[in-house]
Amino acid sequence: MDGPSVNWKFVNLLQQEHGVQFGGVQLIIVGSCGLHTLHNAFKSGFEVWQIQKVLKSLHYLFHNAPARREDFTSSTSSTTFPLPFCGHRWLENLPTVQRAIEIWPAIEKFVDQVKSKVVKNPGTSSYDTLSEARLDPLLQAKLHFFMAISRAFQPFLEKYQTDAPMMPFLCKDLEDLIRSLLKRFMKPDALPSTPYKLVRIEVTDHKLWLSPKDVDIGMGAAAVIKQLEGAESVGLYTRTDHL
Repeated sequence: MDGPSVNWKFVNLLQQEHGVQFGGVQLIIVGSCGLHTLHNAFKSGFEVWQIQKVLKSLHYLFHNAPARREDFTSSTSSTTFPLPFCGHRWLENLPTVQRAIEIWPAIEKFVDQVKSKVVKNPGTSSYDTLSEARLDPLLQAKLHFFMAISRAFQPFLEKYQTDAPMMPFLCKDLEDLIRSLLKRFMKPDALPSTPYKLVRIEVTDHKLWLSPKDVDIGMGAAAVIKQLEGAESVGLYTRTDHL
């Protein structure tokens, strides 16, 4: 189809034609595509971390750059490269972020070797973005959290991207999806029992939030943070030991 305005114009014309053919009977209109709403909601939650900038830079750095790919492979022994990032369907980027997590240690090694002048500096904005991201100790935790939340949406996306009549099941499945996401950071007794009240809950009320240590960020992100905490403890012990 086309943009929203054109699509709605098509719906109106279809309704008119349908009314002429069937004695004024109209089709039931259930609103615009909810899948786009899911993509945009997910995007709004993760844009603050600029993850899309990192994922795009990963792909662009090596896209149509055989010499750079050769430098990367020779310096890291990795023959696996990033996947493209889709900017208008964020929930479709699960394979992209999985690949980014897989190759990030090699990317770190590549950036370090460029900085030590073992490998030629690509001199691109994509490399500059990755060089800056290399300094973020929480980047891998953010990527794992991105992956965990994306996976939570996958069953819903797979079920409803179909031509089958799924409307009778939509309300319950949406409620389950929203409830599973809210459970990650809100107190269990703060979640209403009815769908009507659930979608009207004040999610910005800090009193309803779990404590930071109880927030469910996913096993991958939790493991990365635990590893960072362990490394920090070892570093602190080492520094103290030399005093």
